[in-house]
Amino acid sequence: MFEPDRFVADCKAALGRADPAAAIAALLTQALRDPRALAETFAPGADKPGVVPLFRSDTLTVAHVISTPGSRSPIHNHCMWGVTGIYAGQEDNHLYRRGADGLLDDGLRSLRAGDVFVMDPALIHAVANPLATLNGGLHVYGGDLMARPGRSLWDPVSGAEQDYAFDRVLAHTARLSSG
Repeated sequence: MFEPDRFVADCKAALGRADPAAAIAALLTQALRDPRALAETFAPGADKPGVVPLFRSDTLTVAHVISTPGSRSPIHNHCMWGVTGIYAGQEDNHLYRRGADGLLDDGLRSLRAGDVFVMDPALIHAVANPLATLNGGLHVYGGDLMARPGRSLWDPVSGAEQDYAFDRVLAHTARLSSG
């Protein structure tokens, strides 16, 4: 059985390690050995999309994230390390890097149940659920995901870089998502 409170405590303890992202990736890898246990733990809230923080502070965010079929986020950054572990469905990370004339495509990283992805603080990406089923995962970040200073998102129409605002992300996601 997956215990969210125990996982959060272990993530807090991992902040004291030399490489907290690697330590948390190991915790997620262990938790994802039984993806069904995570699905059962989060089943009561897993029928609707959203980001549900299990813990949030200036140094750590642990969140349960559900994405609907066909959903797509705007391009954004985090300005902190992050680790994503998928227990159901698929999450496509469309990667970008800064170039002289704006953002350049830097590939695709598809995650399926059991996969863990460690994100560098400089990572820029957009996240999509390409399947006809819900996607479920645990996301852990080395800071406050909702209020980290210096974060950006890119307007999906103009491509202009904007200051990050969670309500703007939700509005862009609704416009970008099918279904």
